[in-house]
Amino acid sequence: MAIAKMRERGQITIPKQIRESLGLKKGDVVDARIEGDCVVIIPQKSTTLENWAKLLQVMKSVHEQNRGISEEKVYQDVERAIAELRQE
Repeated sequence: MAIAKMRERGQITIPKQIRESLGLKKGDVVDARIEGDCVVIIPQKSTTLENWAKLLQVMKSVHEQNRGISEEKVYQDVERAIAELRQE
């Protein structure tokens, strides 16, 4: 068990072994909620602006490659790919 002390402004330092176990680093975002008489902290995945830019590039590329293909065909292909991934 790790002990943490609340500071004057309500700040609590998450003990090192817990931060390391969860892979938390400076600037990471967590969700804090009350469950019964406990505080539960859940790390949140954050997406950087750089990752959004990469996603946009991929989407533009896919859009160009699918010109002339019906929307229905694209949906069918995506659904088939998802089903194949779920089987793996």
